[in-house]
Amino acid sequence: MTTALIWRAAEMRDRLTFLHATDIELRTVEDQFRTYTALLRGGAGLFAANDETVTLAQFRAYVQRIEFQTLYPGFLGIGFTPAIPASERERFAAKAEALGVPGFRVRPPSDNPMLSPVLFAEPPNLRNQAAIGYDVMSDPVRRDMVERARDTGLPAASARIQLVQEIDANKQAGFLVAMPVYAGGGVPAELDERRRRYLGFVFGAFRADDLFNSIVAAEAEEDAAFAIYDGAPGPETLLHRSVRKPDAVTGPLTREATIELGGRVWTVQFEQRVSPRRASALPEIGLVCGGGLLATALLGFAAFRQRRTQDEIRRLNASLEARVEDRTRDLKEAAESLRQAGEERARMEEVLRQSQKMEAVGQLTGGLAHDFNNLLAGISGSLELIETRIGQGRSKDVAKYIAAAQGASKRAAALTHRLLAFSRRQTLAPKAIDANRLVDGMLDLIQRTVGPGIDVRHRGAANLWAALVDPSQLENSLLNLCINARDAMPEGGRIVIETENRWIDHRQAEALELAEGQYLSLCVSDTGTGMPPEVVARAFDPFFTTKPMGEGTGLGLSMIYGFAKQSGGQVRIASEVGAGTTVCLFLPRHRGEADVDGPAPGRRPLAQAEAGETVLIVDDEPTVRMLVTDVLNDLGYTAVEAADGAGGLRVLQSDARVDLLVTDVGLPGGMNGRQMADAARVDRPDLKVLFITGFAETTLLSNGQLEPGMAVLTKPFAVDALAARIREMISS
Repeated sequence: MTTALIWRAAEMRDRLTFLHATDIELRTVEDQFRTYTALLRGGAGLFAANDETVTLAQFRAYVQRIEFQTLYPGFLGIGFTPAIPASERERFAAKAEALGVPGFRVRPPSDNPMLSPVLFAEPPNLRNQAAIGYDVMSDPVRRDMVERARDTGLPAASARIQLVQEIDANKQAGFLVAMPVYAGGGVPAELDERRRRYLGFVFGAFRADDLFNSIVAAEAEEDAAFAIYDGAPGPETLLHRSVRKPDAVTGPLTREATIELGGRVWTVQFEQRVSPRRASALPEIGLVCGGGLLATALLGFAAFRQRRTQDEIRRLNASLEARVEDRTRDLKEAAESLRQAGEERARMEEVLRQSQKMEAVGQLTGGLAHDFNNLLAGISGSLELIETRIGQGRSKDVAKYIAAAQGASKRAAALTHRLLAFSRRQTLAPKAIDANRLVDGMLDLIQRTVGPGIDVRHRGAANLWAALVDPSQLENSLLNLCINARDAMPEGGRIVIETENRWIDHRQAEALELAEGQYLSLCVSDTGTGMPPEVVARAFDPFFTTKPMGEGTGLGLSMIYGFAKQSGGQVRIASEVGAGTTVCLFLPRHRGEADVDGPAPGRRPLAQAEAGETVLIVDDEPTVRMLVTDVLNDLGYTAVEAADGAGGLRVLQSDARVDLLVTDVGLPGGMNGRQMADAARVDRPDLKVLFITGFAETTLLSNGQLEPGMAVLTKPFAVDALAARIREMISS
């Protein structure tokens, strides 16, 4: 009886010890995975907050700050892999160089539409450096991990693989864990939005033997050896097997469990290991058999052994709790470190943004002051000389000063139009245009402008879609691009103007920052000197120019950019030093036929007013009112003036005859020109309104269009243009 009790106690002790050891090993693996995914999540936050502008030096400083190699044993490397279209393969190599990764090259070649090359891998040892440039999407196993992470927003583990970092004979099974990065931070709620805002992933690379040998306690492996498989057990899925110790004895107990980590199901098989000090209960039984007189002592000894087993179980429990507390503390410290790093980075980013804003404002105001001072000097100087010559009675010299002042005024107007185009607030007059017809009509002008040393060609697509844009602004943009191309070819060359119908799919739309859909593309290519990446990055900045002082304002490309964005499109530059430049305008397709322009009317005498025709002029600028009134009086109209919206409305609500309202949009007194016109049309529904404005106020348009009987004339305007528009509106 005593022998049976002792034997049963020994079996119970061994079973409890085995089960407890296996629980410790399972919990350790799960706890460590949670710790490492928290670390990857912090890295993902770093890239999401900086929109892919993190440099190698910044990422390396982050890795050092979290004490990666000290606090996280078994972690081979941590890095970042961006998502880029295959068409950007060569350009991205230049971007990687700019971010601090020398000699970057995407490998291996593949036909995938999207690439995910390893950009950073830290710490910078030989193994991790071997992974730089490797396209993760080129391998189906790794691609499955990337797509699961992208679509779920959760950390995703790969299947068992051999890491690219295995560069020597000591190769181990390995796996990756990917944490997705989305623009703006956070995980979008919808799948389509997650795919649209996906930037790439932060990864952890693990060599399985190194990882499990470092995180599983040696004491636990004394009682339970284990083997971990990625999926069903088999030689091809084995990740790690415990090292067998020479003095260990295999026991009869086994256990199989599964754990789910990063979307993969791992199978863990345990087998009992019994150390020599626990190998058998036979010596205890032999003592009992040696003499009945020792029965009591053996019972006491059995109780002692049972208590010892319970004490050992309590010790193992305490050890497990201590390890959990240590891991929890490490995780909290890492989270706090990440939070502090995030706050510091946010503060530095705000300082940098403010600095960039001030630099941009300084550059803008400096350029404006320089250009407008030159123009004002021409205008004011001409007016002073006109006054002097009239006082001297030398009226024959006045004409050239008037011409000089008018020329300077026109250049000032052109400068303000460019500024409004850059800010996307110019007043546009969109029409459905045929871009091929527009280009053909400009070829002679472009050829004369660029000179005989440059060959100008037009390759127009057949059945080209129409586009709804301001034709004059498109002509200005095309001419500007051709002039820039000419300046990039001082020894001569070739300009190709090409039109094409383009369907922009979801992936291309993300790269171009456009809505998905159908577009007309107008591209100007040259064979000139090209531009380095740092110049391309700043090409659309206002007043940025590489031309010598006095040979360019730096507003040409910024005007084109603003015009394209205001028209619902986009503009992009592709350039390589020594290989020329291509600038492409993308304009939304207009579903309708292009307008056919009639012959341009010749210059005609200003039409005179008919008897009694009255025009109300409302403008808060006295000079403008005076000029418009004088023009109207010269043409025989009765002109009535008002300085604000309230005064104009009083006239309109009286019985006075008003054939046309000419009003500025921005007026003082709380009522703008559009509001005044709308209020007047309650009693005068057929009132015709001509808005004169130097700024495209959003209050002017209703649902993007003017109402019938309304028109716009942009300041500054020519006198004959004003007179012709007034006659046209009154007569219609």
